Amino acid sequence: MTSRGRDYAFVILASIFWGTSFPGSKLVIGAVDPLFLTMARLGIGALLGFGVLAALGRLDVRVFRNRYVWVLGAINAFSFGLQNTGILYTTASKTSLLVNVNVVFIAILMAIVFKERVTWQKAVGIAIAVLGVVVLSTRLDPAFLQGGEFLGDGLVFLAGLAWSFYVVGTKAMVDRGGDYIALVTGVLAATAVLAAIPVLLFGLPLPSTSDAWLGVAYLGLVPTFPPMILFAYSLRTISPTISALLILLEVIVASVLSFLFLRDPLSVFTIIGGACILFGAYVVTLGEKEIPEPGAGGLAPVPPDTVIREPDTVTRR
Repeated sequence: MTSRGRDYAFVILASIFWGTSFPGSKLVIGAVDPLFLTMARLGIGALLGFGVLAALGRLDVRVFRNRYVWVLGAINAFSFGLQNTGILYTTASKTSLLVNVNVVFIAILMAIVFKERVTWQKAVGIAIAVLGVVVLSTRLDPAFLQGGEFLGDGLVFLAGLAWSFYVVGTKAMVDRGGDYIALVTGVLAATAVLAAIPVLLFGLPLPSTSDAWLGVAYLGLVPTFPPMILFAYSLRTISPTISALLILLEVIVASVLSFLFLRDPLSVFTIIGGACILFGAYVVTLGEKEIPEPGAGGLAPVPPDTVIREPDTVTRR
């Protein structure tokens, strides 16, 4: 398998992990304070990362000197707090829809920050994929717009917008090189520390049932550290725009799991929406060139069609 094919597989696997988090969060959010869930979930993910680093003999606290770790941690804490609070007031389907439209913002940011070309294939593919998310989430039912309150919808939408900056920032961090596991673990730890501030200030309550604790443990161990490692690792050879489109597969996973465990309906719209997401991702990848893997020094070799920016800044295609 080529480097690009392997990294495509990593992103798809990450989307499967993340897809389980929507029904998982919906099951526990009523019994767990949203801000406490953010702190606990990311804290457990960080502990798992530290355990992996210790087992590999690569535990090094100097990772916290990296400014990206704290900036991305702040964005992550803000985004998770918004999503976990917003899902209290809106539906899980709307949450997956509004969060995943960030693919549009990611494409815009990549064009601005990394000078990534916005081709007609990319624009058409993004439009098709977003249409698929809309069809899958709303089932083209006007009543869907009445589900939830404006406050919840707005908070979840802002979470998706903030995560677009997180994705582009992660790409910049990866391009600088370093230990991917250590960097992702550092971001998770920084997120947990920053998310703990409102929990400590306001004395938020702890979960009161074993089922709630079990749900928090699952969210921290499964759809947090593993997919973040896979996603960050894939950004060496795949554009964040492509990765974000592939991550839309999490909506399909969430819909299937919601059907199995939450008794949400599974209809022809699920199939049509899923097909649009897959086709949109395929259209965008047509003609995309593989980004060379970063060398030992961090940054990747410069391909022939690269636009060279000012000294001391990141160079990308």
